[in-house]
Amino acid sequence: MERTKLLTLAVLGLLLVNLLTIGFLIFRSDQSPHKDQMQGPQPDDKGPSRLIIARLHFDEQQQKQYLDLVRQHKQQTMQLNTKSIRLFQSYYGLLTQVHPDSTKSSLVRQIADVQQQIAELNFSHFQQIKSLCRSDQQADFAKLVTDLARLFGQRQRPPHSHGEGPPDDRPGGPPENFPPPPRN
Repeated sequence: MERTKLLTLAVLGLLLVNLLTIGFLIFRSDQSPHKDQMQGPQPDDKGPSRLIIARLHFDEQQQKQYLDLVRQHKQQTMQLNTKSIRLFQSYYGLLTQVHPDSTKSSLVRQIADVQQQIAELNFSHFQQIKSLCRSDQQADFAKLVTDLARLFGQRQRPPHSHGEGPPDDRPGGPPENFPPPPRN
């Protein structure tokens, strides 16, 4: 298998794992014991809603409008995640076919389109949040966006237990027991 194909499959596999994890977290949060009492995130919930309300100093009316936006955003995100999961299932289902190339490119384009829709949905959501802010809250919103950009810009890596996994800091390159990289 070509190196490019292998890397493409690895990236798509990791993307699928991320989407499945997000889907699991979303569906798991929907199964809370008091679901019938909650119609979406509440200001006293733990999580991003409470944090955003506190950081932007939303008043009562803004909180209500914000929570309505969150409910809509969550619903739209769940629909796109479901669509993405189905597309990835179809994509990886191609591995069982003898000649999967005929539909592979189409599925890759569809997966990319859904990922773009998710990115645009999130951007639009934050534009809507910004529009809820009064002029005296705009500086708080700008700081929140800076923090969010820093958070999403970080390399996502699961935490390692002591002594497990590769060391985080490798000033001298890979450990000595690793084979040399392949030469092209």
